[in-house]
Amino acid sequence: MFESAQRLWVIHIGNDHDVAALAQRDGFICIGWTRIGDLSPFDTPEKLKAAYERAFPSKSAASVRSSYMQVFRFAHEMQVGDPVVYPIKGSQYILVGRIAGPYEWSSNGFLRDRDYCNIRSVEWLAKAPRLKFSQQALRSFGSYSSITRADDYLDDVCAAIDSAQSATDEPQHVDTEAAESEEDAVDAASEVIQATKDYLMRNWSRTAQQFEEVVAGVFRALGYTATVQQGTRDLGVDVIAHADPLGVTPPVLKIQAKSGTSTVGAREVKQLRGVLNSGEKGVLIGLGGFSVDARHTEQNDANLILIDGDRFIELFLGSYEQLSPEIRHRFPLQQVYVAAP
Repeated sequence: MFESAQRLWVIHIGNDHDVAALAQRDGFICIGWTRIGDLSPFDTPEKLKAAYERAFPSKSAASVRSSYMQVFRFAHEMQVGDPVVYPIKGSQYILVGRIAGPYEWSSNGFLRDRDYCNIRSVEWLAKAPRLKFSQQALRSFGSYSSITRADDYLDDVCAAIDSAQSATDEPQHVDTEAAESEEDAVDAASEVIQATKDYLMRNWSRTAQQFEEVVAGVFRALGYTATVQQGTRDLGVDVIAHADPLGVTPPVLKIQAKSGTSTVGAREVKQLRGVLNSGEKGVLIGLGGFSVDARHTEQNDANLILIDGDRFIELFLGSYEQLSPEIRHRFPLQQVYVAAP
């Protein structure tokens, strides 16, 4: 796919979910710094740096140094045909594509209002689970700069595509420096959180039985009496949880745990619904997420609860101190504190 490629670009599109969704749908990548204007005339790093300083006169020299070359690379170093990866914030997926067009200054009012007028068209080739990439590649992709390169991980990208296709200056003001430091701390925190999610997802996806034990452990930490159905396989039910030790207080939870990275469809949800009796609720945990039809099935049935990978990680982390010593030993985590935004 990218046998002759020499560069691999990594793009981060900030925290604007509406812009990110539009970029995925319409096939483009974008960056901010709209205040500089059309970047086409600034065709050398020196010209771009001067334009950046004029547009952002209050920025410190450190901020200018860390930013202006990102803008220059986006406008003038990226080439049509270059591979690009886009880690989708708040999800377990990475989009992989190739640059399909030259730099453009967009007149789209929606993008202008959100400070994203600098765009490039992209042909998206695959939406690959993060677990398809090595931990080293994910660390490289996790940089909180808008534009970086990760040339050493082109092989990871090619393998992910194949897998997806087979599957379907001095500070001017102290306040300015403080604000920049806080932004860096928040970005660093996001990177640490994502690395923790990757660590958990990678371990949980190794064996179904291990994940079932984790699921049971989380429900015990939430106050349930939970039992893994080892060997019995009650029509696909992996864990049964009761609200009391004797199992006489409804509702009984019949839990199915899917540790794979594939999206769970409506068929699996309906199968779980078929094994529920009166006073029972079905909980389906799918690390790979759920299809639209699966979510629609859940919305129309009060006895069904779907929990995707991100939500289960929240439950795991939220109940971590109440988990058994065995599980905490198996997945050792340490709490850290960072500057709040």
